[in-house]
Amino acid sequence: MAIADLDLPEQKKAKYQATWERQLVREVCPRHILKGLSGELVARRFDRDEALLKLSDGRLAEVHLTWARGEEPDPAWSATSLFDTLEEWASQSMMEHHREWIT
Repeated sequence: MAIADLDLPEQKKAKYQATWERQLVREVCPRHILKGLSGELVARRFDRDEALLKLSDGRLAEVHLTWARGEEPDPAWSATSLFDTLEEWASQSMMEHHREWIT
């Protein structure tokens, strides 16, 4: 679901976004593909701890957060897939997730 579409007051929506964005920064280790990049939460899959973030370099990252209290030691976590455009993400990831959801 797009964060913009959440049925929350704007202040709560902003707090929700900030929580996910801080958690991403908390989890990534120095060898993680997202280290040094910031991201803005744009969508969330509510049946899993997955988020879609627009990165500071313009790409999109689909990230599965672990909600660790600190840095993950393994750069494979938080699991991340990168996409150059929203269309690329939709065709390469969203459609498959949608098929899983409806079956």
